[in-house]
Amino acid sequence: MLSDAVLAGLDPEQRTVVTAPAGPVCILAGAGTGKTRAITHRIAYRTLTGEISPRHVLAVTFTARAAAEMRARLGALGATGVQARTFHAAALRQVRYFASRLLEGRAMPELLESKARMVGLAAARVGVRADRTAARDLAGEIEWAKSSLVEPGEYAVAATKAHREPPHEPAKVAEVFAAYETLKRRQGVIDFEDMLRAAVWGIEEHADVADEIRAQYRHFVVDEYQDVNPLQQRLLDAWLGGRDDLTVVGDASQTI
Repeated sequence: MLSDAVLAGLDPEQRTVVTAPAGPVCILAGAGTGKTRAITHRIAYRTLTGEISPRHVLAVTFTARAAAEMRARLGALGATGVQARTFHAAALRQVRYFASRLLEGRAMPELLESKARMVGLAAARVGVRADRTAARDLAGEIEWAKSSLVEPGEYAVAATKAHREPPHEPAKVAEVFAAYETLKRRQGVIDFEDMLRAAVWGIEEHADVADEIRAQYRHFVVDEYQDVNPLQQRLLDAWLGGRDDLTVVGDASQTI
């Protein structure tokens, strides 16, 4: 049987992961321990035994390269049809698919590939000098805030509590953050965090969208789980909708 072939060559710990019942399953594994092998074989084993359908699986990674590698591994194991994507790619696909419902006929805003240029413009508007390097640093700080579900008016307190070391005084960063959000809206563009938020909002506020997504995706796998930020976790929770067929793998020693 193909499912037996999937188990061949696995060590006892990997075999335990692969054959574990439906989640939640948390795998703690460091680099070089075969964690990607374990989770791809787990997906393949569950699909090849008929426990789950590959089209109902969403495997989430953090880079497009890792997603492509996962799809290739699953294909080699005979588990075709599984969706393996980054959080951003999965969210973008869903927002685009449901755009006509979510935007009520309005065109989907253009996706901003890089924040730095617009952050530099926002900084100038509030009197903060920012060369290219400083603009990148400010953009990184704004990205942290948005990924942490922190609004501009909350930034100064949140940054202090999180022991951040921003490139300017927290109050000034908050001003740049607010100006950036205003400038973005005026220009009709969104950034990657906005797109993740749109995906969350689409599920949390539109029952029909939630039902359709949850009917499609019923089994979830997340690689490098230690890197999931609060915004990504909220999207994952929205996808799950209270269900618990979730497998996560991560290395606590790599957490930043």
